[in-house]
Amino acid sequence: MSLLLVNGQEIKLKTALERDSIWLGDQIKLLIVVEQSAGTKIEFPQLPDSILKVEILNKSKIDTSKLDGNKIQLKQTYLVTCFDSGAHVIPPFVFKVRKEGSIDSLKSNSLTLFVKMPPVDLKKGPVDIKKPFAAPVTFKEIAPWILGIILIGAIVFLIIYAISRRNKNKPLFQRPPKPKIPAHLIALQDLDKLKGEELWQHEKVKDYYTRLTDIVRVYIEERFAIAAMEQTSFEILTSFKAKESQVDSKSVGELKEILVVADLVKFAKFTPLADENHKMLSNAYLFVKETTVEVVTEVPKPAEVKVKEAIKVDLSDKKGEGIL
Repeated sequence: MSLLLVNGQEIKLKTALERDSIWLGDQIKLLIVVEQSAGTKIEFPQLPDSILKVEILNKSKIDTSKLDGNKIQLKQTYLVTCFDSGAHVIPPFVFKVRKEGSIDSLKSNSLTLFVKMPPVDLKKGPVDIKKPFAAPVTFKEIAPWILGIILIGAIVFLIIYAISRRNKNKPLFQRPPKPKIPAHLIALQDLDKLKGEELWQHEKVKDYYTRLTDIVRVYIEERFAIAAMEQTSFEILTSFKAKESQVDSKSVGELKEILVVADLVKFAKFTPLADENHKMLSNAYLFVKETTVEVVTEVPKPAEVKVKEAIKVDLSDKKGEGIL
């Protein structure tokens, strides 16, 4: 232990090893303890990574605690080791002491560390290095391999799938087809839109009839499989002669009126009256509604029809017996 008097105040410094000897490569603690008055400032030395052949592995923060009589204790611990056998002297550490403008130095006591070699039985001769212990494999260790295999498998599958789709001239991902809107609903919606735009009321008569005939022609293509967009008015009316079973003469007459007036407007610069414009739109509505295909939701099976007929016959027979 080292002692120093600064302005009548005693400073105690102690350095010590946890024990005086270790085996080669073992770790040991080196302790520094300082007791001083509260107004004194002591600077601890900055030690290098090694002192001669003694290596410093780690150091703690300086721990301060209060003592009796306005004194404090400073404590710091170093973790050291040595890989060279023999006696190793750790030289004194120098501390700077500051008190009321004066600077003094204080040295610690030197320390000796004995490093011992582990005992070796020379009679046994050379011994093989022991193999490391086999630790059990955990799921955390094999999880990346499992995920990697799954990922590679997915990539290979996608490549094969993409090549197969390309060879068949199909898209890689095919969206499910949207349900087709019936032709008559589309036509009626377009006619409603045309009616709301009021083209002929704003002196756009030609645009009005162009739109009107286009709506009707598209409907005819979807409903009757007639290439109406590519045909003249005469050719369209001629095509309907082969579809007399599907369209009555009244509907064909309404269509004919629309096409004739539209041709006069577009090619002869004819200006119809307001009533005629209304009537042509009404004809288009009527033509679409009169030629709409009725969707049958449920058709009774032949067996069900026979059962119903048998029930009717049975009931009629019973009624006849009651009258007799």
